[in-house]
Amino acid sequence: MQRLVRGVVLVLLCASCAGLAWGYIEVPYTLGKVVEDSTNIVLVEVTRVQKDKGLILFKKVKDLKGKYPGEQIKQNIGTGDRGFHPRESQNIMKWAAVGERAVFFCNEEASETCIGTYWHQCYREDQWWGMSHAEPYLLRTFCGDVEDLARAVLDIIDGKEVVVPCLVDANTAQLHQRKGKLQRLKASLKRLEYDAKRDFVGYGADGVEIVETKTDVLLPEGARDWRYLTAFAAEPLEDRWQQRDFDDRKWKAGKAPLGYGEDEIGNRKGTTIKETEQTMVFRRTFQVPAAILNRKDATFQLCIAADNCARVCVNGESVIDEGEDDHEFAYWNQTVDIPAALLKPGKNVISVVVPNHEGSSDLYLDALITAETPVSTPRPAAKKAIARIERDPKAAENEATTSRDGSAASAGPSVEPTVDRKARTVTIPSRIAIRKLPNLSEIYPLEVIATAPAPRGRKAHETVVTTDVRPSQVHAALESLGLKPGQPAKGEGARAAGPEVLVSLQFTDADGKTRNVPFEQLMVDMRGQKPVPKLTWHFTGSIRKQPDPEREETVYAADLSGTLIAIFPVTNETVIQSHLTMADEPNLKLETDKTRLPGEGTEASLIIQVK
Repeated sequence: MQRLVRGVVLVLLCASCAGLAWGYIEVPYTLGKVVEDSTNIVLVEVTRVQKDKGLILFKKVKDLKGKYPGEQIKQNIGTGDRGFHPRESQNIMKWAAVGERAVFFCNEEASETCIGTYWHQCYREDQWWGMSHAEPYLLRTFCGDVEDLARAVLDIIDGKEVVVPCLVDANTAQLHQRKGKLQRLKASLKRLEYDAKRDFVGYGADGVEIVETKTDVLLPEGARDWRYLTAFAAEPLEDRWQQRDFDDRKWKAGKAPLGYGEDEIGNRKGTTIKETEQTMVFRRTFQVPAAILNRKDATFQLCIAADNCARVCVNGESVIDEGEDDHEFAYWNQTVDIPAALLKPGKNVISVVVPNHEGSSDLYLDALITAETPVSTPRPAAKKAIARIERDPKAAENEATTSRDGSAASAGPSVEPTVDRKARTVTIPSRIAIRKLPNLSEIYPLEVIATAPAPRGRKAHETVVTTDVRPSQVHAALESLGLKPGQPAKGEGARAAGPEVLVSLQFTDADGKTRNVPFEQLMVDMRGQKPVPKLTWHFTGSIRKQPDPEREETVYAADLSGTLIAIFPVTNETVIQSHLTMADEPNLKLETDKTRLPGEGTEASLIIQVK
C-alpha cells in the first residue's frame, strides 16, 4: 500500500504528496472506503514487545472482515531506520505495551495499522510485516479509541451508518505531530467519497487525547514588502544584510512569490524580477508577539518554496541550507522548526539566498512562518464503559501459530535478463503495464517505470512496464558488465548516486516497425500533457533487508518490493533511480503517452545500455 500510500489502504492496498509528502496518503479517506478496500480487517492485541529492536508481536482477537490466515501478526517497526522521520517509529514503540490493542487492515502484501491516535503502513516481509512509514494523514479518517474503531468497522460491514471521531483536514504539519481539531463524521459503505461538510456531525470527541492548537501566521505566504538584491550587489555587505537592524529601504521591493520564468508567479499575483540568471538575496521582517514567544509550549515553523533552492537565516542564524542544489519549487520544499531561542519579541528578519546560474530559465521564492500554541491541555482519556471485543475461541487455541504466506523474494524467476557484452546492454522481457488495477478506484501518477506485476510489485499501479525478472538478477547483470552500484536514495533531500546508464523501451509500433525509445519520451506531464524533461539514470543498487529480525539473514530488498527502476526516490528498494528528487515530485504528475506507447499487455523489451 504504498499508496495506501497514495491512495489509501486503498491503496491500501496497494499502494506518494504533495505536501510533506511523498509516500504519505494525500487524499482524505472515509472510514467506509478504507473498510471497502481492505480484504482483511483484524482486531489485534500486543503480546510481546522488543523495544531495543523495534519489534511488536500481536495475537488475533477477532476477524472483523475476512479470515486472516494465522493467529499471530508480527511487525518490524525498526529503531528509527524505517519511515521518513525517526519520530514515526518512536511514536509507535512508545505506545507498544502488552495488552494494547490495534486494528489491522490489509490487502495482499500491504497493510495499515491504527493504534487509536496514530496509523502506520507495513509491507509483508516473509513472516513479518515491515513498517514502511507512518500515515499521520489517516487521522482524518479515524482518531479515537481502538475498541470504538473495531465496533464501527463491524457496523459498517453490517450496512449501518456510524459516527466516528477524526481530525479536521487542515494543517498537515500538525497532523504529523498528532495535533489538530477533533470532529465527528458519519461513515458507512454509502459514504465512500470524503466530504466533511456533508458528513459533519459536530466538533470534539469524548475520551480522545489530542492537543488542539491555535495557529498564528507571522509571515503569510504571498506576503508583500519583500526586499531583494543580486548576490553580487550584496557581496560588499558581507553578512550585515542578514541582521535585524539592517536598513534595506534602498533595495527593490516586491510581493511573493518573487522570481521569473514560472507561470505560478503570475497566477499568485507575485513579482517578476528583472534580474535573471544570477543568484539573488531576499529579506523580510516579521513580528513575533511577546505573548506568544513567552509561552514555553509555543512552537514556530518555517516553510520555504524555492527554485533553484534556498539558504535561509532567521536573525542571522542558519535554519535551512540546501547548498547549491537544483530543484523545482514546491509548496513546500522544506518545512522546519525555528528554535524559539533565535526569535526576539517584536521585529525579526528572515534572509534568503536563492542560488541561480547563467542559462537558468527560472527562479522562485515564497515563504510562510507560523506559530502554534495549544488551546487545550490533553486530559487523560476518560475511560468510557466500552465492552471489549473478546477473542475468537479458535484464535485462543492457536495463539502460537504463525501464518506463512511466503515472500515475494522466495518465488523463483520465470525469465532471465539477456546480457550482450559486446553491445554492453541488458535486455529485460516486459509488458506494457495496466494503468488501472481492478482493486483500485483510480489511476495514480507514475512513480516508477519498471516493477514486478501486481500483487508482488508494490508499485504495479504506478509503472510503465512490468517484468517477471527479479531486480537482483538485473543488478548481477550490470555488475557483469563492470559496473559498481552507487547509493540508492529515499525521501526528502536524498539524491541517487551511481554510474549513469541509458534506459529505453524496445517495441513494435502500429506500422510494424521496431522502435527503441527513451522512457521520458513515452510519458507526459498530466497537467497540460507537457513533455517530460530528459532523465539521467543511475545504477544505485538496492538496500538489503532482514525479513526476519530474529535471524541474521538479509535479502536484496528490491526483490521484496519488486521495484526495478524508480523515477522518484520514494523507495531505496530498487536497482536504478533517476536524478530527480522528492522536490520534483509535486511538479511532475506523470502518465504514459498513449499516442506513442503500445497497448496495455503488449510485450516489449526494456533495454539498459551501459555507457
